[in-house]
Amino acid sequence: MKTDKHIHTLLTSSPEAFRFLTGGLELIGNYQDRSIVFKELERRADHVFEPDNGIGPVYILEIQTRHSGDVYDRLVLELVLYRKLHPNCTVHGLVLFIERSGDEPESPWQAHLGISPLLLKSVYLDEVIERARCEQPNHPLLATFLPLVANNRELAQQAPAAWQQLTARTEPDATALMDVFISWLMERYKHQSYEEVMTMLHISTPLEETRAYQQLVGIGMEKGLAEGRIEGHQEGRFEGRIEGRQAEARAILTKLLQRRFGDLPNWAIVRLQHANTEQLEAWAEQIFDAADVVTLFGASLD
Repeated sequence: MKTDKHIHTLLTSSPEAFRFLTGGLELIGNYQDRSIVFKELERRADHVFEPDNGIGPVYILEIQTRHSGDVYDRLVLELVLYRKLHPNCTVHGLVLFIERSGDEPESPWQAHLGISPLLLKSVYLDEVIERARCEQPNHPLLATFLPLVANNRELAQQAPAAWQQLTARTEPDATALMDVFISWLMERYKHQSYEEVMTMLHISTPLEETRAYQQLVGIGMEKGLAEGRIEGHQEGRFEGRIEGRQAEARAILTKLLQRRFGDLPNWAIVRLQHANTEQLEAWAEQIFDAADVVTLFGASLD
């Protein structure tokens, strides 16, 4: 499953999530996460956490889902380039591995971990989660990560309680945690319909009233299209209204497709660009019943 972007979403959701996922690093004060492009080498650092007031250390993170052989080289390069741009800043680097098996013990930079002020440490997310199960069994991030780490039997048994725990949250990070949970859950059950997954979560509320449905199916898109038709007729600007609504619907559907299937092939983007209102609505209704983009759209144009 795709994890990098979801881990990034969680890292930026709250200071507590950052502390949990980095194995104890605490952000003192307000921080902003941004992507920095180092023009000299045309290189970009995607996970840079900077203090708003300029007081406090800067953290540059690399999220590693599998063994690559060069993650420490990339991080050290980013640290050096950042230090060159900001020589008076304290900057630390950290590699967040999804599993310990993704680490690179052969890297010459391993000897500097925890010793050099630049390279703090490596964190293994699987071990962080296992430790939290013993020390913080009710932590909301354990519920969020359930679709990613649980086996099939555990997921089927524990998913309803995990979803209830997340929906009961009132903290600002609640939406991000639910979004990641549902996204990972739908990837685990991509061959099942959305209604079947909702049944597994013991959600008896009509689908259109559930927060998950509104987030992932984009029911607002279809209602917006209908409203656009009515407004267009009433105000005598039917074509202009429809075109505007179609553009909005196309943007929302594209986002949903990327969340469901990942990056879209060029031929699928072309299909989206040329689809009319009825076709966009049909794809929105079928998005969680399709196993892949080809199934949803039909044969590619390649």
